[in-house]
Order: sequence, then structure tokens, then C-alpha cells
Amino acid sequence: MERNNNIERIIVRYLQNNITEDEMRLLMSWLNEDPANKEMFFQIKKVHDLNNTDTYPTTEYINESWERIANKISNVSESVGEAERASAGSRKRWLLSIGKYAAVAILCIGLTLGVQAFLESYKPVVYTAIDTESGPRMSHITLPDGTRVMLNASSKFNYSTKYGTSLREVYLDGEAFFDVVKNPKVPFVVKTSKQRIEVLGTTFNVLDYASDDYAITTLVSGSVKMQAIDKDGNYKEMHYLKPNQQAFVDKNTDKIILSSVKIDLSKTWVNKIYHFNNEPLSLILQRLEKIYGVNIAIENAKIKDVRYTGTFELNLPIDQVIDIINYDKQFSCVINDDKITIQ
Repeated sequence: MERNNNIERIIVRYLQNNITEDEMRLLMSWLNEDPANKEMFFQIKKVHDLNNTDTYPTTEYINESWERIANKISNVSESVGEAERASAGSRKRWLLSIGKYAAVAILCIGLTLGVQAFLESYKPVVYTAIDTESGPRMSHITLPDGTRVMLNASSKFNYSTKYGTSLREVYLDGEAFFDVVKNPKVPFVVKTSKQRIEVLGTTFNVLDYASDDYAITTLVSGSVKMQAIDKDGNYKEMHYLKPNQQAFVDKNTDKIILSSVKIDLSKTWVNKIYHFNNEPLSLILQRLEKIYGVNIAIENAKIKDVRYTGTFELNLPIDQVIDIINYDKQFSCVINDDKITIQ
């Protein structure tokens, strides 16, 4: 219901190039619901696209455009069945729906005509993107507000030119450690493919590669509130983390499991150390794929769930790391360039 009520606002924000990632998901979902939605959207967009030229549309063109949109609205109204119109409640909803799209059409024509001051002040949203290479390396970033971010290998990170004013929002595909500058008026938000994390001033780690079926958020200090995002872009139940707590997100079920952990930053990737404690081999090897930029296949299914505990330095070559894991010789390993087979 809320999405339908706000769709006209989202369309206008899209046309102004000011739409957020969440709003884009909602818009795409709405467009895919009904071919009529797409037709209406593109008719409105056609009128507004004149903003991309150096000339203003003529009054005649605007009138013709408005007539096309008005005719579409009229056709939609005629297609509504008599049974639906007979109900006062249904008729009210129908009128509100038609009025909604008419309002968007009028507003978009107004945006197209616009005032010169608006057009001159308009600036498209530009994103700064950082893509760390594979291999045991990391990147250090200082955001405009002084927030520090450390990116692990094979991670993607971006933020817009609007960051730091009325918005502190970043996007992550990978693993990052955040040391967030406190600003009670503007929360800091991390968005990934499957979760939204919001803080004020906090130190925390997020592990969330889009290709993985799980995500882990670990809180060192401060407080965090987070939500999983389902396949339709809807936010799930809110969860709150306290220091020394960890949230495990199962991306297949959208469930979040909270647990208490002992955090020793000296034994983490931010200090070029990888420590795993009673973790299944399949999970450990997934991490190694990201860190070293290799493909690892497990041919022996029986050893996928065997759990291991260990610590190694990230500057070690991959073959030595696998030897550390396989200290009791439970499996054999064949390495061929960047392809590794566990047998």
C-alpha cells in the first residue's frame, strides 16, 4: 500500500535523477506488475526527456503531449468494469489512482518547462566507486566526513557526491571495516544486496559478498540497527546489535541470527591476519577464494562440513595456507594456476 501511494513521488525522483537504490527497486517492481504501468511511465518520461536538450518545448507540443497522457488516463477509466464502479469505496480508489497519474503527468510537464534557475542548479548524482583487486591486499578510504573505511580484497564500494550533507549512505559488495564519525543528525547507512545497516558513530565490520549465500556483521563499539532485505526489496524485522555481538544473515531465508563473540582485532584481516574458529571447510575456502582471487572446487563432498580452527598471515601464499588447514592430511590438493581442486 505504501509503495502504491508513493509511486508518483518515486517517478518524479527518477526523472530528476535523484532516486535511491531502494526506490529504484520499488519502481522496477511496479513497472513489471502491469504493461499499462510501463506504457504510462514511458509516456510521462517522453515529455520530461526534453530536459536533455538545449531548447524548451513549444506550447503546441506540450498540449499534444498532455492530450496523449489525458487520453491514456481516459482509456484506463473506461476500462474499469461497472461492477467496480458500483462500489463507493472502489470508485474512490479508482478516482484516486487516476488522479495520481494525472498529477504526475502535470508535474512532469512542469518540470520539462521548468524555470531556468532549476535547470541551471541541477546536477546529476555522481558516484565514487572503489573496486579492490583480488589477492591478499586491502584499500584504505577516508570519506568526506572523516569516516574511515578499510576494504578487504575483491570488494566493491561506492558513495555519491551528496555524501556528508544530508545523507551518509554507502554501498558495499564485499568486506569492509568501518570507523564512523559520530553525527546524531545524519545517520551512517551501509547498504548491500541483502541488508541495510544504520549507525551514528560506531566501529564495525561487514562481510557481505553478493555472490555468497550469507552475510556477517560484527559490532566492535557503539550500536547498530540492521534489517535483511528480501528478494522483492522489502525490509524485514529490525535487529539491534550491542558491542561484541555478531549478526549472521542467511540470504536464502532472510533470517538473522545474533550471537556473542570475543573480538580480538589483532587476529582479524584488518591486521593482515585470518583467524577461523571451528568453521566448516566450505566456508573457509569461500573466504580464501575472495582473498586470493582463485577458484576452489571441493570434489570430496564428505569433507565440506569438516570444521577447522587456525590462524595464518595474509601474506602467505595460498598453498602454504591450505597446508596449515590440512595439517592432519584429511584431503589432497591440486593447484593449477588460479584453479584449486580439493580431493
